[in-house]
Amino acid sequence: MHSPEKAFKDLFDQEYNNLCRYALSYMQDSHLAEDVVQETFVKFWEQKKELVGTPNAKFYLVTAVRNNCISAIRKQQSSGLKFTAETPEPDPEPYITTRQAQEDAKTQSKKIADALDQLPPKCKEVFLLVKLHGMSYKQAADALDLSVKTIENQMGKAIKTLRDYVSAGVTALFALLFLNYTLFK
Repeated sequence: MHSPEKAFKDLFDQEYNNLCRYALSYMQDSHLAEDVVQETFVKFWEQKKELVGTPNAKFYLVTAVRNNCISAIRKQQSSGLKFTAETPEPDPEPYITTRQAQEDAKTQSKKIADALDQLPPKCKEVFLLVKLHGMSYKQAADALDLSVKTIENQMGKAIKTLRDYVSAGVTALFALLFLNYTLFK
């Protein structure tokens, strides 16, 4: 049997990146998205420690991240602050290969984000829960308080929209990678 600390660390290691990507779909700023996810994990540990190691932990975190993103957006809007553009790039790195790899990853991430931006907000949220977080349609329906049929319809709509986007001019390699990731994961 794992200690609660070990179970929490395993949960954090397993879900942190996925939750950051999910939060980014709301926040549109990677630093703010990471802040929301980190704060969510801290509150989870402080207030819901008994859920660590249970199947409900993942669903709780997804819902908490969603709610915390919405709260953060409302707070920023009410304070008059605007989301900032990406922070300026740091000084050039000494190894061009590292820099090139980062630029390639950034370009690919942008293409994926652009494809996902083609989806309506609720459709995008459903797609991310099912494909990024690996939830079943039933689990996503429970997390979003929707019917399974609605989740099925939203997923069908998402896949059709993404296929149309891919066939409308994204490179063949990206299309292959993207469709394999989204449809066969």
